[in-house]
Amino acid sequence: MENKELYSTTNFQIAGWLMLNDIPLLDIKWKRRRCEFIFQDFDTREELIAEFFKEEKLQKWISTTQELKARMYADQPPIEFDRD
Repeated sequence: MENKELYSTTNFQIAGWLMLNDIPLLDIKWKRRRCEFIFQDFDTREELIAEFFKEEKLQKWISTTQELKARMYADQPPIEFDRD
């Protein structure tokens, strides 16, 4: 990203983790079919994101919800919206 004072991610779970840790979400931008979550950058960002990947219970929750969504949509896929 060009502006070093901002941090952006398209990872929904990381965006949620940052918000859970009181990092304010500044904006959401759609890029094709993906959201870009934009935060004010901060000194301990790398450590906080590394902590996200170390949280075993959280990682298991993410895997479980992804599996649940896959099963939900296997029989009845959602209607696609084009937001380009």
